[in-house]
Amino acid sequence: MVKMARDSGNVVNIDGRDRRPWSVASREILLRAAISEIAERGYEHARLVDIATRADMTVGAIYNWFENKSVLFTAALEFALENQRQTNSQYLSTEKAQVATGFQSGHWLMLIAALGPRGAADSSPTDAQRILLEALRSAWRDDDAKDSLQLQVDRLLLQYEEIVQQAMRNGLIDSNLDARLIARVFLAFPVGLTTLTLAGASDISPRSYIDLFVRFNDALQPRG
Repeated sequence: MVKMARDSGNVVNIDGRDRRPWSVASREILLRAAISEIAERGYEHARLVDIATRADMTVGAIYNWFENKSVLFTAALEFALENQRQTNSQYLSTEKAQVATGFQSGHWLMLIAALGPRGAADSSPTDAQRILLEALRSAWRDDDAKDSLQLQVDRLLLQYEEIVQQAMRNGLIDSNLDARLIARVFLAFPVGLTTLTLAGASDISPRSYIDLFVRFNDALQPRG
């Protein structure tokens, strides 16, 4: 996770290192280039030289920000998922989305939907989906990427779990159920669907899932 703080000398501190504010833009350009390259070619085949070419920079510029490809991959995954979350949140907060689903933006199912690597406003598989799948695959196949990527996946699962636990405290989900299991199911759901879509299965409109998620909401409510 990137931690930023501004000091009195017109310098931005990122992960303990001082940077000029204008240079932060180059980091985002590199991350977007890495996302595109990894989503297209996969982690194992993605090369720093090709990422640098996409970003119209040098490989040295990458090392100025990231220690190695594994660190870059982890940062790119976090960046892609956070951007997707912001896009989803903006869409789900619209009146159109709330009328269609019957839920306000703060409902736990809407918060879960916001975490997904793809939203109802997306017309095709996203880079966030592709890089998340690549992270899951690489986490058990590539020793260099394993520890850092597993940490990112655990953080994503924790975000799901925190939403479920809050819904339980609010009396919206039966507290006798296993919050960790529910979190895993709701993360596995979009991951599995993405896998099928990218493997060639015909895509299904996200709107088609509204009735299904309404049933999820009913089924998970406390009994009695």
